[in-house]
Amino acid sequence: MGRVQTYITVDVEAALIRGKQYIIEIGAVKWLPDGSTETFTQLIQPYKFKKLNAHIQQLTGIKTEQLVDAPSFKEAFYKFKRWCKNDYLLLTFGEFDRKVLEEELIRNYMNSDCLYPMVDFQQKYMIANALKEQPSLGGLMAQLGLKNDTQHRALADAWSLLRIFQQVNGEMLIQQQQTNDFMLLLTNFRMLEETYELVISTTECSIEDGRIEMHRMKTFREELPFKISEQTRTNADGETEMVEVIKITPSAIAKTFLQDISESVHGRILISRSPLRSVSKILKLHQVIFPKTEVMTLVNLLKNEDYVANFNLMDETTHAYEARIVRLLNKFEQPIIEEFHKRALLDKVMVEV
Repeated sequence: MGRVQTYITVDVEAALIRGKQYIIEIGAVKWLPDGSTETFTQLIQPYKFKKLNAHIQQLTGIKTEQLVDAPSFKEAFYKFKRWCKNDYLLLTFGEFDRKVLEEELIRNYMNSDCLYPMVDFQQKYMIANALKEQPSLGGLMAQLGLKNDTQHRALADAWSLLRIFQQVNGEMLIQQQQTNDFMLLLTNFRMLEETYELVISTTECSIEDGRIEMHRMKTFREELPFKISEQTRTNADGETEMVEVIKITPSAIAKTFLQDISESVHGRILISRSPLRSVSKILKLHQVIFPKTEVMTLVNLLKNEDYVANFNLMDETTHAYEARIVRLLNKFEQPIIEEFHKRALLDKVMVEV
C-alpha cells in the first residue's frame, strides 16, 4: 500500500522590525503521494518596511531592494494557501516557524486553520533519538551525510527538511509518536520562612470520542528544610565577593514520586503550566531525569494569564485542589483537544470539536 499523505515542508525567514518578528520570505516543498515534488518561494515586504538590517542581509543574502517591490504578507500568504490546496500535513524544523506564522496571521486578521495539522519535526526527531540538545538543520544534514550548499534561505531550508524527513523515514516516526494519552503535570516550589513548600500534581488523561477522560490523579505535598550560608566566590572581573547560598534538603519520598512520573510519562504528551525549565530545579534537586517527550504548556494553550493562574495551588486542601483541576480540565477541554489535532497527534479519527 503506497503513501497517501501529502507532506509540505515549510520554512520562513523573518526580521526583527520595530520589536516584532516580520516574515520576509516563505519557502516550501510539496511531496506528493506519487513521489513528485512542487516548490513555492516568495519574498515578502513587511508592513511599513523601510530597510532590512545588515545582519539579516548578511545571514540570508536578501537585500533591502528585493523587498521594496515584494507583495505584502497578506498577498503572499493567499498565494501560498492556493498553492498548498487541500489534504496536506505541514512540517517545520523547530517551533519558530509556527509561532511567527500564527503571529502574522493574527496581525493581518486572517484565519489560521490552513496551517494545521503542523508537525515540528525537529521535536519528533529529538524524541525518537532521545536527544537533549536541539540539532541545527545544517548539523543534522551533515550528520546524515546529506548536502545543501545554501542555508538561511526559506526554499533551501525547506528542501533540507524534506531530505531529512525522507532519509529517516519521517512518516513512520510521526505515526509512532501519535497518542491520545497525556499527563497534566503541575508543580509549585516556593520559599517559606523555614522551609520550601513542594507540591507536585499529576493527572493522567486520554482523549476518547472527542472528550477528555481522566483516569488517575495524584498529588504530593511536603515541606523541605533548607539552610542559608555564605560562600566566597570570584566574579568575572576577578574580584572576591560573598554570596548567599541556599541548600535545600531533598525528599526521598519526592524522589520516588518523581521517578514514578518519569516512568509514567513515557509515550504520553506532557502538559505543564509553563516550559519545563520551571520543573528542572525540582528534578535536579532529586536527581531525576524525565525522558524526552512532546510538551504542551497551558501558557500557549490558554493564552490568558488569569486562566493559567487558576491551575496554581491556593490555600486549600489537596482534595479541594484536585476537584478544581478536574473542573478546569472540563472547562478547557476544547483547546487541549484542538492542539492535539493541530499537531497531528491523535492516532485515530476523532470527533470534530
